[in-house]
Amino acid sequence: MVRRPLVWWECVAGVVTAAALMLMVGFTWEAGQSILPPPPAPHCRPPLRGHPGLYPPPAPLLDLSATSLVANSPACNTSPLLFVLLVMSHPSHASLRDAQRKYASWQALDALGARRVFFLADSSRTGQSEYPAVPLATVLQESALHRDLVVADFQDHYRNLTYKHALALSWANRFCPHAHYLLKMDDDIMVDVWGVAKLLRAGLVVDRWGVVHAGSGGRRKLEPWGVWTAGLVQRGLKPQRGSGKWRVTHGEYPGRVYPNFLAGWAYLATHSAAAAIMRAAANVTPFWIDDVHMTGTLASAAGVPRYALNQHYTLVKSAATCCLQGPQHRQENDHPWPLMAPLCGLLVAPSEKNVSILETWLTTARACHEGGRCPRPLPNTCPPSYPHYGVGTVISLS
Repeated sequence: MVRRPLVWWECVAGVVTAAALMLMVGFTWEAGQSILPPPPAPHCRPPLRGHPGLYPPPAPLLDLSATSLVANSPACNTSPLLFVLLVMSHPSHASLRDAQRKYASWQALDALGARRVFFLADSSRTGQSEYPAVPLATVLQESALHRDLVVADFQDHYRNLTYKHALALSWANRFCPHAHYLLKMDDDIMVDVWGVAKLLRAGLVVDRWGVVHAGSGGRRKLEPWGVWTAGLVQRGLKPQRGSGKWRVTHGEYPGRVYPNFLAGWAYLATHSAAAAIMRAAANVTPFWIDDVHMTGTLASAAGVPRYALNQHYTLVKSAATCCLQGPQHRQENDHPWPLMAPLCGLLVAPSEKNVSILETWLTTARACHEGGRCPRPLPNTCPPSYPHYGVGTVISLS
């Protein structure tokens, strides 16, 4: 049988037909997403795809030439907001995300003027120690249900955390510009979001040592439109040159000491600070330890101060669990801890991926702030927190 050669118009027709088919499938999928029924009442969410521009074309991210969003969230399609939680997560951490959703619910955050978005990348191809591979279809099902995932197409790996961190700051500036503050955090970190809201509403001031306080008292006020960050200041930390997961070679980081930086567990930032950090990123080769790079190297290059909230952090889970085990008492005016942080003065603590302690922390925090019954362990019964040595990076306080 002799094959008849294709003429040019037949080739064009084939290409046009294929393109039309792809567009039809795309529009059908898009429409199917937009007409999804709302979730049950306790989990109300905005529609998955509710406004133009939610899926921009691929764009550079640090030294990645093109990054696309596999899933995006319209969570911030409202204004104004007090703050938005930018939560770094891994596809395999569904139980941690569900605990955050259940015990710091969408309705609870809405009452605080807050939103929460989880940032993930693609783990469908390769697993890693402690982080198994998860099919992308599973992640997309979760996104369709909860409408709170932002999923990028680069590989989800602990050595790619800097890209995920940068994605979160860029995303917030683009898709959540009406939030006064950003709260970047990890999914296994326990944050008293009610206390954070009280702290922000009370107003933040910084003293001459760069330590953040609530209220006024003659100190410099930190405005939401200013350029600053605040969290657990880490000073004088050195690269780990030995062995293990966090080993850093001289080629990766030649310096002997890291710049002062904020622990990536949880820190506050303004949009202006996030934008300044991302501008500085254009001229610096990414370093894979994300908090050192983003809130240390880049923040320093951009002139972004890192102020200290160390007094409201603990580095050990046992300090938090000890506090939670204290008997419940109605909060009194002479309570030894500030009303904004009634959980033994703590706003941030590690859960070490323990869903049970995360549940207890969030449940107790909400009951304490909303019902006035807070834990009061006996003095000197809980282990020390150890983060109080840090003072802030003081820049242009005059």
